[in-house]
Amino acid sequence: MKAEDAEMGMRHAIGADALMTASPRDDCVARRKSQAKAHFVLVHGAWHGAWCWSKVIPHLRARGHGVTAVDLPGRWRDPKELVALTADDYVNAVEQVLLTVHDPIVLVGHSLGGATISLAAERRPDRVRLLVYLAAFLVPNGQTVRSVADADNRSSVPLLVHREMGVSYINHDLANEVLYHDCGEADTQVAHKLLCPEPSTVMLAPIKVTPERFGRVDRAYVECLQDRAISIDAQRAMQAAQPCRQVVTMDASHSPFLSQPSEVADILVRLSVGIPCSKECRSGSNVDVRG
Repeated sequence: MKAEDAEMGMRHAIGADALMTASPRDDCVARRKSQAKAHFVLVHGAWHGAWCWSKVIPHLRARGHGVTAVDLPGRWRDPKELVALTADDYVNAVEQVLLTVHDPIVLVGHSLGGATISLAAERRPDRVRLLVYLAAFLVPNGQTVRSVADADNRSSVPLLVHREMGVSYINHDLANEVLYHDCGEADTQVAHKLLCPEPSTVMLAPIKVTPERFGRVDRAYVECLQDRAISIDAQRAMQAAQPCRQVVTMDASHSPFLSQPSEVADILVRLSVGIPCSKECRSGSNVDVRG
């Protein structure tokens, strides 16, 4: 696929109406006792936008689920305007979606998006059935994303990012190595065109969550063994600090939504049902589900 075609697909899949043909795995999931169709609200991480979910969205829609990919504030804006953005601005954008969806909501956050979904669940626990952290920051109360990231001495992000005047920028020469090393060339070319600066304010904001609100929402973690942005050690340390109902292991980089979109969709659907799939329902040997 040409990069131009892939870029068009990423931009338009978010609003696509066409459904893909369901696989036998879909039928297996559909037979589960819990038949309520979840609506997936997908929250991207730093430097990305809603476009990063474009390969996952058709797979979820093919299974009959509603999907909303949120474009957080500040995408493709003048960097000088980004410094005014706060974590509350991000949460406000997610909350607007939560208030308009009537089906049970599975709120999914990737990377920095993990902090955003935690804060959204704290604000609106009644609107979220399940939180899913996809190679994401699951930050304990009172800490910041930056403090957790700085403790990860196996992360390559310090080599990838430079910060200036309250804004962080990606070094495109290293993005493939750190974020996309198992992704196809067409996808990485598109990603390079769409990556954007990120305000540092969100990473520096203390996470304020409580057992009474955030703590009452079920959560699951999808860890990525090949992640060079948030090391597997850091991912598991966060899980140990805030245990999750279920953990899924993928043999993937930091960007499985590009490298393994069908598998990501399978995992999200299984987690939304709340029952681990049987062996024949799993998508392959690169996925391990632990309750």
